[in-house]
Amino acid sequence: MTSLPLQHLGRLLALAMFLAALVGGGRDARADTAAAQALFDAARQLMAQGKYADACPKLEESQRLDPGIGTQFNLATCYEQLGRTASAWSTFLEVAGAAKAAGQVEREKVARQRATALEPRLVRLTITAPADAPADLQVKRDGAPVGRAQWGIPVPVDPGKHTIEASAADRAPFAKTVEVTRAGASETVAIPPLPAGAPARAAAQPTTGATGAARPTSGAAPPASGAAPPTTGAALAPVAGGAPTPPARPLMRRRSKGMMVTGIVLTSLGTIALLGGGLALASECSDPECETYGEDEGGAGAALVVGGLIFAGVGIPLAIVGGRLVPVEPEKKKAAAPASSTELVLGPRYAGLRWSM
Repeated sequence: MTSLPLQHLGRLLALAMFLAALVGGGRDARADTAAAQALFDAARQLMAQGKYADACPKLEESQRLDPGIGTQFNLATCYEQLGRTASAWSTFLEVAGAAKAAGQVEREKVARQRATALEPRLVRLTITAPADAPADLQVKRDGAPVGRAQWGIPVPVDPGKHTIEASAADRAPFAKTVEVTRAGASETVAIPPLPAGAPARAAAQPTTGATGAARPTSGAAPPASGAAPPTTGAALAPVAGGAPTPPARPLMRRRSKGMMVTGIVLTSLGTIALLGGGLALASECSDPECETYGEDEGGAGAALVVGGLIFAGVGIPLAIVGGRLVPVEPEKKKAAAPASSTELVLGPRYAGLRWSM
């Protein structure tokens, strides 16, 4: 009798999660579209004012949030105005491909014409490596990895300075910066064979003796034969107790294990009661004959829910308070008992012996 309500509950939960994700995703998409449009409008105004350096980043962000052929075309134009010929050339080609797929014949034609016009102005950079380059040789251009397939190939780059780096295990690294600004120029950076390089050693820290003169701790030349060894003195000996001893961490214990266990038991009972009451309420009127027993079942379910809430409301605070860690209080030392002694006591109405153990 409970399998049908459980199925309904599962379906309702799945539907609710789907609708929440759909609504949240729709809101995010709308927000991204609105932001992309605002960025695009601002970039267009900046381009009209000739402020291409400020406009290009806004177009890049707009394209990231909501990709569009028109945004990409304006971004390529912005790159071209900044003199970033390689970026403009490649972006125009991307626009041409996207326009062709979208059936925008005229835009594809214009984008290809713009890319073709930029080709004679492209600056190309070729990176070569020695034939016996190690297998783990890694090459980077301006921090970006350059795959082996690009070695020896003139690759269009934006005019300006470019840094080439090469590294391999147990080899000394190589780095070189070149500047290519002339339109149509080509530059080649040849990576030389990387010499074997030992890992860098830590610099020796000077040690100050009693006289104040510093001497290196490593790498010093041995004294000449027959020469007396330098007097190090007590100042070179390790100083004991130089570092302060950290304070010992106090011992911790649970505030009350009995209270914590009681709270856990009550919370568990409350959880079981809540689940049972929830299932009972969910199955209410799930049968056509609910008029005969649905009310009793619903009343029992409500009672279980209320009882579960009470148990959980009492158990959770008990478990939290009882489970807290508190420092262990050191036991007070008992006063030292005097040694067993015997003494004579004389009083106005009493006379006798008194002893202590």
